Amino acid sequence: MKTPEGIRTPWIQWASTLLLLTSAGLLLLLTPTCAQSQDSLMQWFNFRTYVLQTHPLARQADLSLARAEASLLRSKGGFDPKVFSDFSEKSFQNSQYFRYAEAGVKWPSWMGLEVKGAYNWASGVYLNPESNLPQVGQAALGLSWTLGQGLFIDERRADLRQANIGLRFGAAERDALLNELLFQGAKVYWEWVLANTQVDVFENALQQAEVRFIGIRESYLQGDNPAIDTLEAFIQVQNRQMDLNFALVDRQNALLALNTFLWNENGQPLAPAEIERPPLLPDAQAPTLPPFDSLTRALPAHPLLRQYQAKLEDLEVEQRLKQEKRKPVLDVHYNLLGNGWEFFPTNTVEGAAVLVNDIKWGINFAYPIPNRKARGDFQVTAIKLAQTSYEQQQKRTDLENKLRSYANECENLRRQIDLYRQMTDNYRALLDGENEKFRFGESSVFLVNAREQRWLDARIKLLKLQSEYRKAEAGLLWIAGVIKDY
Repeated sequence: MKTPEGIRTPWIQWASTLLLLTSAGLLLLLTPTCAQSQDSLMQWFNFRTYVLQTHPLARQADLSLARAEASLLRSKGGFDPKVFSDFSEKSFQNSQYFRYAEAGVKWPSWMGLEVKGAYNWASGVYLNPESNLPQVGQAALGLSWTLGQGLFIDERRADLRQANIGLRFGAAERDALLNELLFQGAKVYWEWVLANTQVDVFENALQQAEVRFIGIRESYLQGDNPAIDTLEAFIQVQNRQMDLNFALVDRQNALLALNTFLWNENGQPLAPAEIERPPLLPDAQAPTLPPFDSLTRALPAHPLLRQYQAKLEDLEVEQRLKQEKRKPVLDVHYNLLGNGWEFFPTNTVEGAAVLVNDIKWGINFAYPIPNRKARGDFQVTAIKLAQTSYEQQQKRTDLENKLRSYANECENLRRQIDLYRQMTDNYRALLDGENEKFRFGESSVFLVNAREQRWLDARIKLLKLQSEYRKAEAGLLWIAGVIKDY
């Protein structure tokens, strides 16, 4: 029996009401909430902290600083006191020709002055006359001082200064590695969050399509809808299932990419099952970035620029050393000699005259007349210094331009998100209106599906824009060199 016009059967009213309720439920399910985001343990802050603590590249970055500290320790060794001894003896045909022995300590100081204390023994039949010593041996206190080349700087002092500069270079190198690691991790992280959020969207969309199909099929069995409507609804279910299948593959691939950034304390990558579910993709309405001016002010402290600054300082030390090499060699050495351990005999009246009588001293001088090697080395270092300075200027300009570029991208994406949010709301209003018309029999399943597809496409586009915004945000912090602080 045909239903009179204007009168709805209870089943059709129930199906229409169910359709509206599930549509409203779908809207609520697909809307991110702060509570869900806050409850997740895999928020960006926790992910960043975990990567910095466990990732092999993060541990490798710490080795850069440890290597610089080891180099500094090695350079300090150039000023360590050194204990030495020397012994030689010659015997032939039952005759002891000579026996020489010397033991002592040398202590190099900062200003090219080396202090030496030694004790010498000598005996034998055929001693060199100049090697004759008192019978009890002879103590000697000596000074060696470089007055020409090496007076202001030498290899040992240059190595120590460069090692101290190397500490700053090592710290900058570590920060650069961590900065790059977190930037790559941020891009993978937000792709993973997007993939999980899309799965939620398509799962609920599939559920909605299945509910609609069941309602329309029951309505067809009651004789209120044509069979073609059930086919239309079933095709929508199939489309939603395909969308979900693609989303599940994207989520699986995103999880595999994320897996390379999450490691346990034993240096093993976490199993996918150990990785917790991420929060819903956050909106971009609330500003999370520091002001652009503060990022600009932080740019000179970028790890790459700090590395260039350390390189310049290192080359400046090398240039000073090469400049010092252009001077002539002029070394003076002085040794106060004792009778055994007695330096100032009490049975004489000479007093301080011992300082000029019981001594051994000498002067070394050398200078290559053209001195082309030293001049050439100095010029090569000056050229390296200029090249590095130009590279630093170019790198600073590149970073400043990229900083502005990322800031522009963030601002544009924020505007795009605001626009697409309005479009999504408008598509939702059209869908709600179409559902209302369908409830009163003034629309069709085709139009409802079309409206819903438009709204769903807009919703996915909005999520992708939000993900792109988060990646651009990470890029802005990466260029500023402060991503590990936010």
